[in-house]
Amino acid sequence: MEAKTSKKKWSPENLEYFKNLILKQREESLKEIKRLESIARNDDNLQNNTMLDSTYAYHMADVGTDAQEREKAFLWLSRENKYLSYMNTALDRIKNGEYGMCIECGKMIPKERLEEVPHTQHCVKCKNRGRK
Repeated sequence: MEAKTSKKKWSPENLEYFKNLILKQREESLKEIKRLESIARNDDNLQNNTMLDSTYAYHMADVGTDAQEREKAFLWLSRENKYLSYMNTALDRIKNGEYGMCIECGKMIPKERLEEVPHTQHCVKCKNRGRK
């Protein structure tokens, strides 16, 4: 569905506000990605910059738990990277003057929604369309 165009747009001050909000959340996301990458690489097993030679040094249950934690970290890392790409897209939309407009109906997305989900491209009505 092609979005209708709206003549209303967010003011430069509002766009700057949303940009700063997105940049702050993006920074937090980057920190979380670093933390998750560390878990996924199993950096906590590094002692004095040397990796323990064998997993047999651990009890089998400990090895299984570590593997499960790394797997969870990979899943969360994937999710966080997807979120980061949404943030980057939102920043591009600000730069292109398209931010804050619903891509389906073309209307301005309410400020309250943008504050809660700053990377959204849909107003609530369009987002919920078809969900029952």
